[in-house]
Amino acid sequence: MMAHEKVDFEALRQNGLAEEEERVVAIFESAFASLSEATADDAAKSTALELQKLVSPELPEDQFEVIWQAFISIARHLHYQHESQDFLIKVLRILVATEAWKDLPCLARIMRDHWIDPTFETVEGEEETYSLSEWLSLNSFHARLLGSGIVSWDNFALWQLKHGLEQEMSASEPTDCRVAVASEWLVHASPLLLRRCLEEMGELNDLQKRSYSPGDLFPGYAGLNAERWGFWKRRLAEVRPLVGDDTAARVDLAIRRMTEAATAIAQM
Repeated sequence: MMAHEKVDFEALRQNGLAEEEERVVAIFESAFASLSEATADDAAKSTALELQKLVSPELPEDQFEVIWQAFISIARHLHYQHESQDFLIKVLRILVATEAWKDLPCLARIMRDHWIDPTFETVEGEEETYSLSEWLSLNSFHARLLGSGIVSWDNFALWQLKHGLEQEMSASEPTDCRVAVASEWLVHASPLLLRRCLEEMGELNDLQKRSYSPGDLFPGYAGLNAERWGFWKRRLAEVRPLVGDDTAARVDLAIRRMTEAATAIAQM
């Protein structure tokens, strides 16, 4: 995992934080100040304990909403290859082992509300927007979340794999970001996605057909299936020459992780 300089939260604070969000950010800021591979496990336990103190026994949902808002703000602020991205997952692993946090109350809804892809959606009004680097970082966090098994929502992965690999791209579009985002899902969640593809989704209802629909370049059918998995791997090789060096390296890693996942299943 790529390690960078100490995390600086000043840029995050400049965007404005509610008082409750500031408490969450301060907890992580303290943990990141001395974070190292040797101290990560103990720091994650301490961080999880501090976060648990922010939620009252009555467990009103709005308390969790504030925490997830802060999580998303932190995740989008961290470089997508920064070791602290994995630290967020360590903390969540500990939290989901407790009764109050086991279902990550309202996180799926909060994440969906924030899922506004800056590479193709026009946002008006007061909805939150992302820079391309922030969007890549948020996807990397969520890909880790899915790959860890903490959550099971694969719709986010499918949307980004469709957008990054199943549609034509023109020179005027942010190809690098789209391909990098798609790659992150395969770098961090290939084993789970392959299992889902091999199991397939069975008969889809109308809502699922729309949500899991393929892009124009994929000739197969909606949902997770083996044919779609094979298409993604071939398509990664096809788009590699269209992206910069950093994204090409991520494409190579994604292809390698897909191969490793397939090999692991074949050896079972």
